[in-house]
Amino acid sequence: MDIETIRERVRAGRYLIKRHAIEHALKEGFDMQINLGPTSLLAGREIYLHVVCEYADKAYIEFVTAYIPDETEWEYPPYIRRKRRK
Repeated sequence: MDIETIRERVRAGRYLIKRHAIEHALKEGFDMQINLGPTSLLAGREIYLHVVCEYADKAYIEFVTAYIPDETEWEYPPYIRRKRRK
């Protein structure tokens, strides 16, 4: 599934947010506004929010959890995980 399909389902209101995702988001200080892409924590500073989705259902997308990627593990912008050094 690609990001555009996920965005379409969110815009159409065809998404579910799992309890774990809500609990984790509140612990991390996220607000409950759905935003797919860069997110602002402080004025003038954007971060990328990683969201884990379940898309087995043909109509809905389910948000399982979300987290702020660790800068030591992800390239910027954080789409690609850094290679681990041996």
